[in-house]
Amino acid sequence: MLADQQLPCLKVLVVLDWVAQKLHESFSHTRENFNLWKDILVAKGFQGQTSHEWFRSSNYYSLLHPIMDMSRICTHFMEFIHAIVMVHGERCLYPELRDAIGASMLWLVKVSQEAHKIQLAGIYHSRYALYEVSTDVLRHMLPPVEVLHYAAKFADAFSEVRIILDQLADKRDGTRGVSLPVAGPSRTEDDGGAFSDMTFIVRNLTSSWHLDHALLASLVRLWPSEGHVEAGQCHTTIADFGAGGGHYCNFLNKTGEYCCHAFDGSPRAAYYTSGLVQTQRLDEPFDLGRHFDWVICLEVMEHIPASHEAIALANLRRHATKGMVLSWSQHGGANHVNARDWTSSQKVVEAWVSD
Repeated sequence: MLADQQLPCLKVLVVLDWVAQKLHESFSHTRENFNLWKDILVAKGFQGQTSHEWFRSSNYYSLLHPIMDMSRICTHFMEFIHAIVMVHGERCLYPELRDAIGASMLWLVKVSQEAHKIQLAGIYHSRYALYEVSTDVLRHMLPPVEVLHYAAKFADAFSEVRIILDQLADKRDGTRGVSLPVAGPSRTEDDGGAFSDMTFIVRNLTSSWHLDHALLASLVRLWPSEGHVEAGQCHTTIADFGAGGGHYCNFLNKTGEYCCHAFDGSPRAAYYTSGLVQTQRLDEPFDLGRHFDWVICLEVMEHIPASHEAIALANLRRHATKGMVLSWSQHGGANHVNARDWTSSQKVVEAWVSD
């Protein structure tokens, strides 16, 4: 049935919802088995079992089954989803649904990575944790728990898919049944220049956020320490607007000398960066209620329509006390709706500074 390329889209979406339900049932069953074996294993450890006995017990080995089961369930499920979207996606999948399914891929990659780490650790020293030689047996429980954690994230992503599908019930068109949204690919960004969920997901998954190391070296020279800095403090505060995945702030914060705060217009930036980046649109007026020594805004302005350019620049100025580092692409093309050459962008920024 599913191989029929003319299968009505409503039936395709019903199947998608059904298999998502089965994923949650399988995950719940496997999680229960995992927690059962884990509790037995921990109890044995507290009953005086030596670490030597613990690592060679059948209870320890039994954890392999739910670990590999979770990895296998997630992988096989996505293979099935991939087959559906390849055959019916062009006709039946709409951007909101594509974004929700795409988010699950981030967690599937994590599940696979953690499962393969456990396999590699087993090859190296018959343990679950890589490079962990401690006899603290509970530390060796962390890798299996990580698999459980990311498998739960994967299942949660398909909870979002099911919620979106449930909303179709609100789109009933009289007696003609459900009116489905228009099918199409995910957008790369919205009309205000903010990246879509799918763009954020793809860049995270492919590690394609740009980080200019030469620029970072220049910024470190631009912002030198003016004296002794106490541990846990910073000598320069920075806000990065249009930060994407937050890679510039991530680098600067690791030095221990800078306090860098990352903001991006993508609506779920915090979710996809584990809180490193907060959502804040530049094309709408805002005031964070605080200032920063420096503001950086790199390769962002060309994405913001000219009609909102003044708003974006005012937002940047409002939050900077010492200065701003801004780059503005002169290259046009898809999504660069407001490209400016060096002379033009310099004139606009200088006018903004002099006001």
